[in-house]
Amino acid sequence: MRLDDYINVLLVKMKISHKQIERQLLQWLLELRTLRGHVRELELENRRLKKDYEKVVRQSEKN
Repeated sequence: MRLDDYINVLLVKMKISHKQIERQLLQWLLELRTLRGHVRELELENRRLKKDYEKVVRQSEKN
C-alpha cells in the first residue's frame, strides 16, 4: 500500500472514530509525505547542480 493510500484510509477512519492515536499517526504520515516531497526536490536540484558543475569543469578543461 502506498503512503497516500494509507493516509486516505486513515482520514476515513478518523471521521468514524476520533481516537487520538489515529490522529497522531495521520499527522506523522502527512509530515512524512511532506518530507519525502522535499527530499525529491533536493535530489532534483542536486542532479541539476551536478550537471552544471560537470559542464563548467569540461569547459575549463578545454581552455
